[in-house]
Amino acid sequence: MDLKDFVASSLQQIAEGILEAGDALKDTNAVVNPAKIRVNSGDSQAYGRTASNALANPDSESRVVEKVSFDVAVTVQEGTETQAGIKVSVMSFGLGAGGQSNAASGSESRISFSIPMVFPTHEG
Repeated sequence: MDLKDFVASSLQQIAEGILEAGDALKDTNAVVNPAKIRVNSGDSQAYGRTASNALANPDSESRVVEKVSFDVAVTVQEGTETQAGIKVSVMSFGLGAGGQSNAASGSESRISFSIPMVFPTHEG
């Protein structure tokens, strides 16, 4: 896999994951990747706050935005088993059993990224 294909595929999957998470949480007051964030200074514990009109309810108050950070290891392996080829997997751990033998070479890449998120709250 070429580097450009790896980067394009990774960014597409991250964007699709953000959209799926937003859809899955639409019935809560959580917000994945909110618009109109006022970023705090480096001394603050939170990433920032939403602008008062950034959420679905224009009368809503500003809410704390946290950064959820990811550090993902992606491995690429080329094997000489019966089904030879290139395998790309995220956090892949290989286990062999039953006398199976193979010769493999591969490489590991890491992707680090952060997604801003307003966590759900509970009134009560």
